[in-house]
Amino acid sequence: MSFWESELGEVTGNAADAFAKSFTQIPDGTMALAKIDGFVNAEYNGNKYLSISWLLTDGDFKGAKVEQKLKVFGDPMAKDSAKARHRALNMLKLLYQLFKIKPTHAGDPTDQDLASFTGRSAGIKIRETEPNDQGRQYNWVAEIHEAKGFKCETGISVVVTHTNTQTYHAPGQVDSAFSRNQAAVSDQDLTDDIPF
Repeated sequence: MSFWESELGEVTGNAADAFAKSFTQIPDGTMALAKIDGFVNAEYNGNKYLSISWLLTDGDFKGAKVEQKLKVFGDPMAKDSAKARHRALNMLKLLYQLFKIKPTHAGDPTDQDLASFTGRSAGIKIRETEPNDQGRQYNWVAEIHEAKGFKCETGISVVVTHTNTQTYHAPGQVDSAFSRNQAAVSDQDLTDDIPF
């Protein structure tokens, strides 16, 4: 292989291929074509799940990765762990059906079983989580569709607003510019018909 050959394809010198895209969060509701870059059994804090790494192959966020957790063994953090497990099992079965893969046994899927999904493409819908206690948001995969005929579109980022909780107002009173600056506002100002 010569210096100018790349394992990822033709070296074009085009700006789209040369410039790094800078993004940290994919907007809520984004629809993108993606392929499975990895599918394995995983565990965090003693909770087992299946982890899918989706590599976006088209759209505004081409090259980005989105992780999907299938909590097929249950989710102790969910309000209803049985319902969460049921939904995850249905998502796993949907993947098997979508890619026309038949399980070889009735037991828990092994990493070897899941490897048969690697490289398969689908259309996915990406959502954003609500901010956690550190204010961080994450992407997750909400839907999976057949790749053929799938239309990519960029969603809209979730905008989070915070209410000022300092003691400018009585408990239960809505925080607003008026409540923070009462000295500058009189009743006459609010009832005056003159627009200036």
